[in-house]
Amino acid sequence: MVRTKHRCTVCGKPASYRCKYCGDTLCKDHLSPDMHWCVGLEDYKREEKVAPAIEVDADPRSDGEKNVTNPLGILSGNCSYLLLVLISVSYVLQLLIPGYTEHLMLVPAFLQERPWTLVTHIFLHGSFMHFLVNMLVFFFFAPTLERKIGSVKFLLIFFLAGIVAGIGWSLTTANPLIPVVGASGAICGIMATLAVLMPKMKVYIFPIPLPLDIWIVVIFFAIYDFLSIGSGDAVAHTAHLSGLFFGLFAGMYLKRS
Repeated sequence: MVRTKHRCTVCGKPASYRCKYCGDTLCKDHLSPDMHWCVGLEDYKREEKVAPAIEVDADPRSDGEKNVTNPLGILSGNCSYLLLVLISVSYVLQLLIPGYTEHLMLVPAFLQERPWTLVTHIFLHGSFMHFLVNMLVFFFFAPTLERKIGSVKFLLIFFLAGIVAGIGWSLTTANPLIPVVGASGAICGIMATLAVLMPKMKVYIFPIPLPLDIWIVVIFFAIYDFLSIGSGDAVAHTAHLSGLFFGLFAGMYLKRS
């Protein structure tokens, strides 16, 4: 570790160290790679010889010492990538199966008869560009949040933000027959949570060549969505704002705890 004279990228406090694995400027409390999102976490674990996942005897009454591991252990820390695959598969199914989108999209007027659409609409997209942009943003931010807070809390934030986004749209749309699809609300929740937990995280916005703190980016998108309400475009701005506000509250709750 190398001494510096800057502020911690995690908490913003005065920092005098730099991580030798990722180069982040950090305070003493967050110096260890397992205390901040570090691209060199696995290298750090190998160097520190961290013990692998706990193994249990397959049968304690047997003569041998046979051990088995959790077959689902590979999902631990990788749920964000699993979601990326599932959403991608769902988009392919939209193109191949007639009626697939119509059965799973969220239509506020039919929400009582089809409550499952509060979840399923997250896995649908209206066009290839809609799908591509959402998945690019998801790819850059979702794994970071999962490594920061763990897979279980990450999944809760993703799905709850998506559900809140759907409810927000249902309560604010002028025409309850207009459907909504997409993971944008859930992704807004992810970004807002990161903005609270890691406000100094740097984000590059094309075509701006300079890195911006993530909290600035989140505020910019919040203002844009707010000003665009009622513009008549094909974007569910209130869904974005609903997911974003949920993410802010989730981030504050996690930070306090």
